[in-house]
Amino acid sequence: MLVTDFLAQLTRVFFIVLSALTIVDFLRNRDRIRRDIALVFLSLGGSTIISFFLSIFGLKAPPLLTLIGQIGVVSQPFLLLRLVAYFRAVPRPIKWIAMLGWIISILALIFFRPPLPTAVTMTLILYFIVINGYAVWAFIRGAFSSTGVARHRLRFAATGSTLLIMVFVIAGIRLAIPTMWPDISPFVQVTTMLTIVTYYLGFAPPRWLRQGWQFAELRNYLLKDLPTLQSQSPSSVLARLRQAVMRAVGTDKVFVAIWDREGEKLVLENIPESAALLDFNLNEGIFKQVWRQPEPIVVYNTAGLSGDDIRLMKTLKAEMLFFVPFATSEGAIGLLLVFLEFGSLFVDDDLNLLTIFAQQTAMLLENFRILEEQQLYAQDLERTVQARTEALRRSNDELRQFAYVASHDLQEPLRMIVSYLQLIETRYVSQLDKDAREFIEFAVDGAKRMKNLIEGLLAYSRVETQIQNFTQVDSQKVVDEVEKLLSVAIAETGTTITHDALPKIKANEAMMTQLFQNLISNAMKYQKDNKPQIHIGATLKDKEWLFSVQDNGIGIDAKDLERIFVIFQRLHARNEYPGTGIGLAVCKKVVEHHGGHIWVESKMGEGTTFFFTIPQAV
Repeated sequence: MLVTDFLAQLTRVFFIVLSALTIVDFLRNRDRIRRDIALVFLSLGGSTIISFFLSIFGLKAPPLLTLIGQIGVVSQPFLLLRLVAYFRAVPRPIKWIAMLGWIISILALIFFRPPLPTAVTMTLILYFIVINGYAVWAFIRGAFSSTGVARHRLRFAATGSTLLIMVFVIAGIRLAIPTMWPDISPFVQVTTMLTIVTYYLGFAPPRWLRQGWQFAELRNYLLKDLPTLQSQSPSSVLARLRQAVMRAVGTDKVFVAIWDREGEKLVLENIPESAALLDFNLNEGIFKQVWRQPEPIVVYNTAGLSGDDIRLMKTLKAEMLFFVPFATSEGAIGLLLVFLEFGSLFVDDDLNLLTIFAQQTAMLLENFRILEEQQLYAQDLERTVQARTEALRRSNDELRQFAYVASHDLQEPLRMIVSYLQLIETRYVSQLDKDAREFIEFAVDGAKRMKNLIEGLLAYSRVETQIQNFTQVDSQKVVDEVEKLLSVAIAETGTTITHDALPKIKANEAMMTQLFQNLISNAMKYQKDNKPQIHIGATLKDKEWLFSVQDNGIGIDAKDLERIFVIFQRLHARNEYPGTGIGLAVCKKVVEHHGGHIWVESKMGEGTTFFFTIPQAV
């Protein structure tokens, strides 16, 4: 088989298969756009299809069928122009040229038997070149003014028409120079085959290819547009949506209607362009029907419309209207309205792409709504927290004031009670029996314990008022001062105190003295038969001074390690280890108000180590 024969057979297969696919697509959907696409393919492949089926039965093509096939071929420019009219207005002169050329071509085929006169053939070729040339120009302009699937398809349509022009130019060359035909015949076959393939990719591409184009457009929308909107407002989201839709379908008549939950109606987005729709009720007619069953639909011109709906289409000079709902998990929240002056050549693709845009926009609008609710909730929560914090602060201030005043005012009556009890014991010693003296001792002891509690409360309440007086404090000198204050107890218990080199810190000196005094006193107090051994350490770690006070005392049970810092909490009976239960609470408050924290590590019978941190610079 010669190469030319093989290419001829392959071209015939392409014509038949692709024409059949467009016919099947039309029969499935039955709309006028698919009808006109199928007619373009039939016009190009009609003669091939007729000869193929006749060859199966071994028949010769009758003149009438041959004429029908030829009429189909000369109808291609006129039918192609009908496809152009779906996305742009065709100038009247071009329409007349196409119509006259089509009629003249048919008459020429009827009155002249093949082979046609050279002049007639050249006229037909010129007719093909002019109309297809205009189509190429229209497709290219359409491709540059659109995005997404439409751009890809229009590029293929322009390529197909260009290749078809080349075929007819070569046909003209053949007439002028017949001897060149054997050399250029394979090229013509390949060009013809590429023409039908590119037309198919332009006008009826397979679903997988269309989805790939749609995915690319969606990816572009998500990666380039949406990330820039996170810090903006819902109006910015809708503005970007309108821009994306305008690019995708080539129209500037794009509107958004949002569902007003309070008013229970659709309300146009407040932009200047919406003025064209202000005279129309968006909650009646076709709008009401669409909203009841929110699915993407297409309205062709005034088909099935009445009243205001017809007036709306005429006012906007629209041949087609896309309704695309915004929907979230809670239901529809609005409508995307896209009016097309000349309709759409690729309705399904445009509708699918608009639906994807609307879905992504709805998700972003839903995120804005959730974020707004969270912000409102956070603001309410913050106000509540502030109110409660203020109430707690006032309460704490009142409690501190009460503790200070009550403690201060209670000291004088206690001193009087102790003084008079001791005076009774001294003056009337001869008149008191053993029980009376014992009762007086109990009363004096109780009063002294209450005095200690009051002094502890005063110390606890004074922490917050004194803590702000920060100065450069030498912690070595603080420990030395504490040893002097506790010198009697240290001598009586045989306590040994050692320490590392201690740093200078910025703190309240009086409070640091109280802190070390409480910790060292406890270390000496909570012992069994051992002589207390206390070691004080300090290391710089993560811009904090970590202090430790370690002893060899009785230790603390693990379950009580947090409890010991709670005011008035005691782990032992008073007859075992005296105390008020305030000292460690004061330590905790002093450390925390210096910006540090305090904790303890201990095992029963193995001693205890208190750790606390003080920032290197407060």
